Amino acid sequence: MPYQKSYKLGPTKTPFIIKLIVILTLTISVISAILSPFLKTNFFQYFLSLSLPGIKSYFFWQLITYSFLQPGYGIDFSFIISLLFNLYLIWVMGSSVVEKTSQKHFFIFYLLSSIFSALIILLTMLIGYQNYLFSSSTIPLYAILIAWMMLMPSDTKIFLFFALPIKHYFLVLGLICLSLLSTLSSLDLVAFFGYLSVSIFAYFYSVVIFQRYSPFHALNRMERSLIFTTRIIINKFRKK
Repeated sequence: MPYQKSYKLGPTKTPFIIKLIVILTLTISVISAILSPFLKTNFFQYFLSLSLPGIKSYFFWQLITYSFLQPGYGIDFSFIISLLFNLYLIWVMGSSVVEKTSQKHFFIFYLLSSIFSALIILLTMLIGYQNYLFSSSTIPLYAILIAWMMLMPSDTKIFLFFALPIKHYFLVLGLICLSLLSTLSSLDLVAFFGYLSVSIFAYFYSVVIFQRYSPFHALNRMERSLIFTTRIIINKFRKK
C-alpha cells in the first residue's frame, strides 16, 4: 500500500534549531520592516543584507545573516503573507528534515546552503548589480524543501488545499519553478541565480551527504555513482 502522509497545522514537536531560525527570522524581519519608513538608512538592511560594498567592508557575517531577513518597507499585507508563508514551511518541513537527520546535520546544511548561494549571488552582482542589497528567507527555505523532498519516500502525497492529493516532489518543484520563472521574467538575475544555486546545492548535498536517491528514476544511476564514490573516499580517509 503506498505511503501517504498529509500535514496538519504543524509538527507535534518542534526542534530547538527550528525554533531559533523562526524566531530570528521573524524578529529581524519585522523590526527592519517597521523601522524602514522612519530611517533614511535602514541599518538592518545595510548591515545584514548581502552586498558587494558590505563584503568589501569585511561584513562577512552577511554571508549568513541575509537569509534571516525578509525584505519589507513597512508592515503591509504582502510582507506579512510572504514572511508567514516562508516561516510556516520552514517550521513544518524543517522539523521533518531534523527528525530524519539531526539538529547538528541540519544546522551545518542550513549554513552551507546559505553560504554557497551567497557566493553565487555575489558573483552575479559583479555582472552589473554593484549596489544591490539582497536578503531573503526564501533561500534557506528552498534548501529545506529540496532536502525534505529527497528524504521523504517517493510515494509521499500532500493534500493541496486540504483536498487535492499531489505527490510531494511535484509540489516542491512546482513551487521553485514558479519562483524561478517569476524572477527571470522580471530580470531579477540576483534572485534567480540565488534560488537556482541553493536548489542545486541542496540536491547534491542530499545525495552526497545524506546519501539519498531522488524520486526521479532517470537520475538514480548518476546518484548511485556519486554515493558509491563518496563511500570509497570516506573509507580511504578512515583507513589513513
